[in-house]
Amino acid sequence: MQDSVTITAAELARRLDGRLVGDGQRIVREVATLQEAGPEAVSWVGRPELLRRLAASRAGVVLVPEQCEPVPGQTTIHVRDPDLAISEVLATLAPPVPQVPLGVDPAARVADGAVVTGAAIAPHVFVGPEAVIGPGTQLHPGVYVGAGSRIGRDCVLWPNVVVRERTTIGDRVIIHPNATIGADGFGYQQRGGKHRKIPQIGRVVIEDDVEIGAATCIDRARSGETRIGRGTKIDNLVQIGHNVRVGEDCIIVGQCGISGSTTLGHHVMLGGQVGLSDHVRVGDCVVVAAQSGVTHDVPDGQAYRGTPAVQNHEYVRQAVGFRRLPKIMEQIKALAKRIERLESATHDSTRS
Repeated sequence: MQDSVTITAAELARRLDGRLVGDGQRIVREVATLQEAGPEAVSWVGRPELLRRLAASRAGVVLVPEQCEPVPGQTTIHVRDPDLAISEVLATLAPPVPQVPLGVDPAARVADGAVVTGAAIAPHVFVGPEAVIGPGTQLHPGVYVGAGSRIGRDCVLWPNVVVRERTTIGDRVIIHPNATIGADGFGYQQRGGKHRKIPQIGRVVIEDDVEIGAATCIDRARSGETRIGRGTKIDNLVQIGHNVRVGEDCIIVGQCGISGSTTLGHHVMLGGQVGLSDHVRVGDCVVVAAQSGVTHDVPDGQAYRGTPAVQNHEYVRQAVGFRRLPKIMEQIKALAKRIERLESATHDSTRS
């Protein structure tokens, strides 16, 4: 087992371009929350109003906003953005990521006509005919790349990723284990009580700097293309249907389902388990809360939630009304009894 990475508080401050206050020789071995941190851990406080929590923490070093005053008895590193800086600390202390050696392992299979110059091909990888794998790209064990697919530079495909034929993947793309890119879209026509498969002859295009989570599936188009825009990050267990177009720099959280021919603008954020109907257009910079169901177009810049999804302020109004329903029902019952008594009294008065 490899020894853990260690660093002094002074060296950490230098790497973060931060201002050190306290003991620069403190040793840091790990990152932890304020509640869980020990003397050899670095933690962080993202906002000045949270500094009060430092008194109860055992953290050896804490990243704090640069405008904060020194904290007596605490070693701190003052940085512009502690939430971002802690990511750099995580990268510094992380154990080495498994690397595939440059070249083609003897246990891999590279078909005739494939180009893999400068790539790293692990055991039990299959690269189909006429496929192109860019320099610096790593294919971990069990990866399948279909015929005619193209993968750019400096990509990482983790074990058992499947890239079907005629798929195009840009540069610096990361695809986590067991993801499938380019499987057939879900398309059938019902005739005579039977489901007749519609051929799915399109392709998938993944642009640069995309990251795709484990066990996520992105289907090929019926015709044309399914496209994932530059810089988009997709979580685990996401389903993206055929002919979907996802814009640049979107965030799609786990277990989302995006039906066929739906379009997402740029910088869209979908919370966990969001479902989108087919042929829906979601505008730029839209936020959809977790477990929402979107069945119609959403304009740019809106925040939606609920099933069916509505604008946030409408959802809040409905939620307040829903919570009041029991009281409203009791009021209705009381009113009904009063009306019944009034009608009975009126009837008796008429008879007399």
